[in-house]
Amino acid sequence: MEIPQVCHMQRALSDTQIFTVLEKIKKIPSQDGSLTGGDNKSYRSVDVKAFEANNKELEFVAEIVSSFTQTVNDKYWNFDIKGFAEPLQFLTYKKGGKYDSHMDINWENLNSKRPNRKITTIIQLTDDDKYYGGDLKIDVDNKNDFFIPRKKGDIVCFPSFLLHKVFPIKKGVRHSIVSWLSGDSWK
Repeated sequence: MEIPQVCHMQRALSDTQIFTVLEKIKKIPSQDGSLTGGDNKSYRSVDVKAFEANNKELEFVAEIVSSFTQTVNDKYWNFDIKGFAEPLQFLTYKKGGKYDSHMDINWENLNSKRPNRKITTIIQLTDDDKYYGGDLKIDVDNKNDFFIPRKKGDIVCFPSFLLHKVFPIKKGVRHSIVSWLSGDSWK
């Protein structure tokens, strides 16, 4: 059996659930997307609204993410994951918004007692015809890079050590939710 590096499920969130997310997220204050090494708008330009997995109004999102990711992990990767060690992030990419090539693991924490990101999960919340640009590319190998589907409600997950990037938004706005299931240090 070939083990996929990226897994995708269509319509993980319904239009009604997405509407609920968009309404409930209005109550949460925005912050600029920052990096571990500081704020660098030429590298990452995005608005972030963070919410905990147990947020009563949005916990259904964490439940969907957790269920999908756990199923994929059990079937293919078998990483040691414990759950969400940090808030989920509602991301808004406006014109010019982007995130250059990066990995989601923190190399400084690989040999520490702190949980480390193991699986990245992204949910598309915007119709693909409402924005131009903003494609998310995952570098799975030298010849088979993967562009995630742009359909509203779709979810993808992949190992957090895969290099990926969000291309600049040329027109419109792209909303998504990114989260990480974490576990003990990589061994």
